[in-house]
Amino acid sequence: MTTTLGYRETGSCWVCGASGLQRFHAAILEYSAWHEQDPELAAYTGEKVWLVRCSGCSFAQPERIPTLPRYFERMYDQRWSQDFVVEEFTSTYRDVIYAGILSALGDRVPRTPRTLLDIGSHVGRFLHLARQAGWESEGTEINDRTATYATAHSGSPVHRVRAEQVLEIGRVYDAVTLSDVLEHIPEPVTLLSTVRQALGGKGWISVKVPCGPTQVLKETWHERLARGYRATLADNLVHVNHFSPRALRLALERAGYTDITVEIAAPEYPPGSRGATWTRMAIYNIARVLPFGVHTPLALHLQAFARATDRS
Repeated sequence: MTTTLGYRETGSCWVCGASGLQRFHAAILEYSAWHEQDPELAAYTGEKVWLVRCSGCSFAQPERIPTLPRYFERMYDQRWSQDFVVEEFTSTYRDVIYAGILSALGDRVPRTPRTLLDIGSHVGRFLHLARQAGWESEGTEINDRTATYATAHSGSPVHRVRAEQVLEIGRVYDAVTLSDVLEHIPEPVTLLSTVRQALGGKGWISVKVPCGPTQVLKETWHERLARGYRATLADNLVHVNHFSPRALRLALERAGYTDITVEIAAPEYPPGSRGATWTRMAIYNIARVLPFGVHTPLALHLQAFARATDRS
């Protein structure tokens, strides 16, 4: 018996509301690894979803997304090994990113005590460093395995709520961080507006995302130069939001933020690969001193800070 797989059209641009988005990349869904764990999700294997780009703000999103209940939560229900989870917590490959975020937020919120909510805390490494830096930190995480570890080892409470449910926590924070999170959640302006309420109309948000145009260029050239390689832009719809610097700024503006800065994010430094580390350091250091470096292909990831405003 053939199963009809459901989708809903995303319609107009999630950032600026423009219509007439143009197709530019076909994402392939591949869930064969979920065959035993989640047969309904695995049934989408082999399906194709077009990514479409807005000519107005250059934001990109899927043309349609599956209507399978809790689709994204089921996709992120990854059963990582305990060894992997421990290594993720103890590894320092993202510490330069985290240190930069904490320093920038510390400059913006100099008083103490100060509170911070980290949305999508994974194994809790950032929460651990935030507490060391003097923040009263909390987190959210929907993956049971990593949330349990983060709660036990970060020293901070980790709430089992989706990003869209942060208001259910019932607290107001001085800062909220979304590091490599916003690209995963449909309709980003809606989420950013919800987070603004959790900041009480006065706190600061930190957002780190991949730079959409640069990722497209990188994958395109990889496909041209590497025989047998197929360009991918977050197949499986792992990334549903593809931000340019302009689109990220506009999303924050539309969600009610001011004092917005968008800059090049520091890179990850892969453990055990000195050559890759030096290459990434060089690209990052060159790009950030260029007058418009954030708008060049050297900007692989974007880092934004913005202040919440009270719209009441």
